[in-house]
Amino acid sequence: MNTTRLDLTGLTPDAQQERLIGAFQELADGTTLEVMGDAPLSQGLRALQERHWGTFDWHPLENGPTRWRVGLQRLPGKKRGIGDFLGMDHERCDTLFAALENAAQSGELETAQELFGVFETGMVHHFDMEEKRFFPAFEQATGMTQGPTMVMRMEHRQMLGVIGQMRQAIQQGDLSGITRGGSTLMVLMRQHNIKEEQMLYPMGDMHLGEVQPLLREMQTV
Repeated sequence: MNTTRLDLTGLTPDAQQERLIGAFQELADGTTLEVMGDAPLSQGLRALQERHWGTFDWHPLENGPTRWRVGLQRLPGKKRGIGDFLGMDHERCDTLFAALENAAQSGELETAQELFGVFETGMVHHFDMEEKRFFPAFEQATGMTQGPTMVMRMEHRQMLGVIGQMRQAIQQGDLSGITRGGSTLMVLMRQHNIKEEQMLYPMGDMHLGEVQPLLREMQTV
C-alpha cells in the first residue's frame, strides 16, 4: 500500500492541524499517511472529523511518551456500519500479526520488535474502542449485559495475557517465544473475530440504528 509520511514535530497544534488537513486533501483513495509528532494529535483528528467525516480511517501506531504516530487512510466515503468499521480494524490487526510472525520466523529481531509495538498498540486500541464505546452502547440498546459482550471482554483478557507473554519474549530477544505465543494467539483471534463479525457486529447494526455518532466516538478513543 502506498504510504507517505508527515512529521509535525515541533509545530503548534494549530500549525499541525493546517499541515494535516492539507496533506490529507492530497491523498488519493486507498492511500495512507503516517503522521508523527511530539504530542498527541487529537486536535488534528477532530478537525478531520469536522471537515471530512466518513472518508478516512485513523489508528494509533505509537502512543508516546515522547513520540506519537498514527496511520491515516483515505476511504471512498461510503457510509459504514459497525461491522464495516470494526471489521476493517480486524483486518488491519491481522495483517500486522502476520507480518510479525513472518519476521520472527525469519530471525529478524529488530523488525519483529518494531512490528510487535505497532501490533500491541493496535490490539489495545481495538479492544478499547469496543469496551469503552461499542459494548456500553450495545448493552444499553439491548439490555443484554451478561451475554455476548461479557464473553468478548473475557476473551480480550485472554488475548492480552498472551500478548503480555509475547512482549516479555520480544524484550528478551526470544523470537521462538514470539512464535509459540503467536500460535496460541492466532487461534484465539480467529475464533474471537468470527464471533464478532458473524454475530455481535450485525446485532449492533440491527439494534443501534443510526451508528455514525458512535463510530465517530470510537475513532477518537
